Amino acid sequence: MKKTKLLALVSTLALATLLVLAGCSGNSSSSSSSSSKSSKPVTITYWHRMTGSWDKAQQKLIDKFNKSQTKYKVVATSQGSYDALQQKIMAAAKSKTLPVMAQAPYTNIGDYVKSGLLQPLDSEISSGANKLTAAEKSDINASFWATGTYQGKQYATPYSLSTRVLFYNEDLLKKYNLKVPTTWEELASYGDTLKKDKLYTLIFDSSYDMELEGMAYAAGSQFVTPKLKVNMDNPKTVTAEKTLMDMIGKGYARTAGSDKYFSYPFAASKTVFGVGSSATIPALLQQAPKTLHWNTALVPAYNGKSTSALAGNVNVVFKGASKAQQDGAWAFMKFLMKTDNTAQWAVDSGYTPVTKSGVKSKIYQDYLKKVPQFKAAAEANDHSFASTIFAGYGEFRNNLLEFVDKTVTSKEDPTAGLKDLQTKTEKTIESNK
Repeated sequence: MKKTKLLALVSTLALATLLVLAGCSGNSSSSSSSSSKSSKPVTITYWHRMTGSWDKAQQKLIDKFNKSQTKYKVVATSQGSYDALQQKIMAAAKSKTLPVMAQAPYTNIGDYVKSGLLQPLDSEISSGANKLTAAEKSDINASFWATGTYQGKQYATPYSLSTRVLFYNEDLLKKYNLKVPTTWEELASYGDTLKKDKLYTLIFDSSYDMELEGMAYAAGSQFVTPKLKVNMDNPKTVTAEKTLMDMIGKGYARTAGSDKYFSYPFAASKTVFGVGSSATIPALLQQAPKTLHWNTALVPAYNGKSTSALAGNVNVVFKGASKAQQDGAWAFMKFLMKTDNTAQWAVDSGYTPVTKSGVKSKIYQDYLKKVPQFKAAAEANDHSFASTIFAGYGEFRNNLLEFVDKTVTSKEDPTAGLKDLQTKTEKTIESNK
């Protein structure tokens, strides 16, 4: 579950229509009060996008939370997909029937806040009997915590987040006497040798945008800085783009194209390396033939740094939730970040633990011994960063993906394309202030 092209529904224009309507949700505080009076647990409605094994694994944690105390009861509903969840949230905001909490791509937060949908968590985090202690806060990976921080407030907690890793075919490495590359330059140097045998050196997913973002970040040219300075046509970003396009132009690398994900040609041994989300690991474990020997490593360093742009979901609370519901939602969020819980969720889902203690836990370390392909994913936590959250991010990302597609399918000049993307992004940010 990687970053996907956000629907136009996420655009500021669509969300702006909800500003007035979203002041109250359907989390009836009166029902909460009556529940309290009758000593029944406060119901915490929770919408998410998990399906199949992910849904079952998550429900195990929900059941564990519900059994661990008597004050709150989390009732979860799967909406089936990111897009369906987004559509349901939009519709619920209009009809004032929002749940207490939900999963959301963290880059949606800026648009949600602008439209008045989200309840800040700061009071829950910093005060009360269930506040986050200094030790608990420091245990959470800083970049993961940043996925919920916007305009100086905390609107979300990290949950189902993935890192970027390099996948490699051990058999092909041995055949061609190659080693796992530690830099992009080293990776590109394998191109001529492999091309002679009609092998790709590297295949991306359907877009290389997250690799470009990581390389630009490593070079000190973050796409959009926390102060909203846009660096799309920064010379450092342009150089990173040219590095990728050089590999593609020479036939060393390509995007997945009709395959959508690199994992398919990788499993068919059509490439030595693939790069993508750590969430691909469980899928590859299932689809790759048993005869394929493969593993993962950190994404090659660029400008001396290996970086990993985070992708995935955080948990948010909607405005309109009663104080009791807010307390319950926070209790559940905090429960999910406990050492054994985040570790077990990582084992069952393929995401990475959001805390340092979760990675070091016996549960997760025992799992890494059984499935060593996840070691690099966990190691990448220390090299990860959160994309800057801002209102209009959905529009920006659509433009970014369009730019990438044009460089691949239409051979658009990347320098001119980045200059155009710079202008579009600046306009997007300005129009959403």
